Amino acid sequence: MSVSLVTTATDPPSFRERTLARLVDHVRTLIPVGAVTFVTVDERRGTIERSAGWFADETLRDALGAPSSIDPDGRRRNLLGAALERDRPLFLPRMDAWEAAPGLLAVAVESLGPQRARELWQSYRGASVIACPLRTEIGHGLGVLVVASLDAERPLRRSDLRTVEVVADLAAMALERANLLEEESRRAREELRLKRAGEAVSASLELDEVYRRVVEHATEVTGAPTALLTRLNARTGELHTMASSGAGAEGRFTVESGGFGHVARTRRPLVDAGGPGSVMHAPIELGPRLYGVLTVADEEPGRFDEGDLDLLARLARSCAAAIANAIDFRRERRIARALTLGFVPQSLPELPGYETGLLYAPALGEPTGGDVYGAWALPGGDVAVLVGDVAGKGVENAALSAMVRFFVEARSWDAHSPAAVLEQANAMLLGRLPSDTFVTAFYGILSPGSLCWAGAGHLPPLHVSATGVRSLDPHGLPLGIEVAPGYGESELELAPGDMVLAFTDGLIEARRGGETFGVDRLAELVGTLAQSMGPEELVRAAHDEVVDWAGSLGDDAVALALRRRR
Repeated sequence: MSVSLVTTATDPPSFRERTLARLVDHVRTLIPVGAVTFVTVDERRGTIERSAGWFADETLRDALGAPSSIDPDGRRRNLLGAALERDRPLFLPRMDAWEAAPGLLAVAVESLGPQRARELWQSYRGASVIACPLRTEIGHGLGVLVVASLDAERPLRRSDLRTVEVVADLAAMALERANLLEEESRRAREELRLKRAGEAVSASLELDEVYRRVVEHATEVTGAPTALLTRLNARTGELHTMASSGAGAEGRFTVESGGFGHVARTRRPLVDAGGPGSVMHAPIELGPRLYGVLTVADEEPGRFDEGDLDLLARLARSCAAAIANAIDFRRERRIARALTLGFVPQSLPELPGYETGLLYAPALGEPTGGDVYGAWALPGGDVAVLVGDVAGKGVENAALSAMVRFFVEARSWDAHSPAAVLEQANAMLLGRLPSDTFVTAFYGILSPGSLCWAGAGHLPPLHVSATGVRSLDPHGLPLGIEVAPGYGESELELAPGDMVLAFTDGLIEARRGGETFGVDRLAELVGTLAQSMGPEELVRAAHDEVVDWAGSLGDDAVALALRRRR
């Protein structure tokens, strides 16, 4: 029969298994035996498991080769357990002559049943056995080497002890080295899982998504089937469930309840042994701020040790910054929306004689855009339209975009000339914009059959007519640069069915590799879509086409389409 290794159907033998298999072959070469088996100890799980073995007889395989449990109270009631407790090899010329043989038979009856146990006992009661403990230099038990013979004419002798001891010493060194390698490999895997978890959690700024990713990676990193993230309400003293993964307890817990409360109060990770199964908690904190408690659970008692707790605590620490960023982002978005409320319309007003379409898409990851847009009725019955872009992103730009929209709209009530409106808005902005900020703008006045407009460094709108698509004339410098930029203005007659599309650079500067989408590609796309779509459908379809082409938009995007009704 060949050497037996304990591996899965798909995994190749490990260093430990290959080494022990070679040592099995060496023992068979040096000593005439009927069985050689190495069993190793897993102290964490409290088990003894066969790692490699060779058996000339199935009886010996069943008798010596099966994994054996260590009793919860520490008593090892079998041959392997007895060998582990010794400092020297156990030599048995005959199994039935051993003083512990009755107890060994009782264990076999308990685990295999009376009939099978007696059959095995009759077969190997006359076997000679050497069981040699495998120990490190400091005496830590790693396992047992068991050698046996059923041949009455060639039994094992005391002279074979030295050979078995030498092989056991080699096996102990190999196992110790394998354990070190496995421990280093485990740590490397843990570090990789923590790194990936940190990257995945930090990849989003949406708070609910961050919470969800934290609990998902908690189960992945620790191997626990259930994870829960709770957050403390400092005012009420309650912990609220923010996210969970797997089948676990959800709901509301007071600070005084079990491990949750202990960790919330002390900020120290904890393995909670106060209930069924296994539970451990770790605080999610950054400096003085506690963002929550991360909990994982398993139905198996004693599942977690200090190493698992340290792993959970490290994950919680690495996720704290991502949660803090998401909370700050949510607060920034709320502030930005408050600043722009009333100045960033969600839809356009009804424009007599015109169909309209509006697209507003802030860049991915930004609370609101720096783009400016709008349309409003003027005292004489005409309609003002505005599309612009404040250089930069974030809350500051949201405030600036609101200010620009307010200034332009305020001046439009007194000045009918688009150029004059931009001149006056420029004068007001010069002393208010940061030195490194400017604003591009397209401002027009829409009459029943024409558009009069002026531009301040903004991308010229597209004019779609029966003859094709062209860009309107550009005009002066952006707002906030020169004291007297001298804006000009132009007028365009609009035939029934003609459309004007004003847009910001987020559409044309979308990138794929080193290539931008560009004005020409946008003009071709708009010309094609305009043949079958109204303005509202067109702006959304154009946005979707650009996103499909580039994968995402790196900047804010606004598109405002105006079509004269036929």
